[in-house]
Amino acid sequence: MAKKRILVLFGGASEDHELSLRSAYYVLNGLSSSEYDVIPVGITKAGRWLYFPGDYNAVRDGTWETDPDCCSAILSPDPLHRGLIKLLEDDSSHSLQRIDVVFPVLHGKYGECGQIQALCKLSGIAYVGSGFSAANACADKMLTHLLLNKAGIKTAKYYYIERVDIDEIVARFDEIEETVNYPMYVKAAVKSRSAGTNIAENREELKSAIKLAFSHHHKIIIEEPLYGRVLECIVWGSVYKLNVSAVAETADNFELIIPAEIDESVINEIENTAKTAFMALGCTSFAKMSFKLTENGLYCCKVSNVPGFGKRGIFAMLMEDGGYPYSEMLDLLIDSAKEA
Repeated sequence: MAKKRILVLFGGASEDHELSLRSAYYVLNGLSSSEYDVIPVGITKAGRWLYFPGDYNAVRDGTWETDPDCCSAILSPDPLHRGLIKLLEDDSSHSLQRIDVVFPVLHGKYGECGQIQALCKLSGIAYVGSGFSAANACADKMLTHLLLNKAGIKTAKYYYIERVDIDEIVARFDEIEETVNYPMYVKAAVKSRSAGTNIAENREELKSAIKLAFSHHHKIIIEEPLYGRVLECIVWGSVYKLNVSAVAETADNFELIIPAEIDESVINEIENTAKTAFMALGCTSFAKMSFKLTENGLYCCKVSNVPGFGKRGIFAMLMEDGGYPYSEMLDLLIDSAKEA
């Protein structure tokens, strides 16, 4: 049986470039060489695509793009090609390599928002993870709030502003304060994970935080913080059969507890809510669900369609707890790749 050709896409032109490199290092090493022909392609911080044939350790330490054997590469949008075009000898010649599955290990604005998924769709190549519309819904926190609330899932109180409203921000302060209590979390609606969320304790800080958030994106979200236990789980499968992992808790000392020590009724609520959220956002294949259990009940905080793939990360550890060691987890994700 012929090996599947897996294009592992890593790096990216976002603040989460280094996070992507760490995730990709584990994915590249975890894919079985007897089952897959692995094709590593990195995207530099400047947005350049490079085929990388070197040692995977260079991906982890960030020196991969200086490898002399790197060459420019393009994922062709033409479904006739269904593959990667390598540009050789100062871009004067090229070769085409067919691809079976693209595995995007890209975090942040240009990897989780749907652009890569849409390119794969145009290319006619199957890809790991949710489709472009679900990816956008997970990445855009305003859409996440709207869709989850419509499905009956509680989220933090929030207020939404676009950059076109900047001239009337001061006039909106009364309305904002009626909707969200101080302290307020102010952040870009679509942002990189490493771009900080600013906290506003009063109007002056709110004004500054709004200005800073608009430097990251044209839409911002102002949220009321939630206080409680941090609980997470994984959902994977299809609309015909959704699976939910054990529930993990991240303790105050950042220790990960699997399974979380919570009542069975709460576990059932999390499982049902996670499935509902998965469907409401249009996710396919898999997603990581983050919740806060507060004195006022359970709130959904985040749905990640491209979670961290570190070997000791929450995603991998929950899947291992469910019977999928790291390499088998990768097999499962590739087998569930969305047909373009």
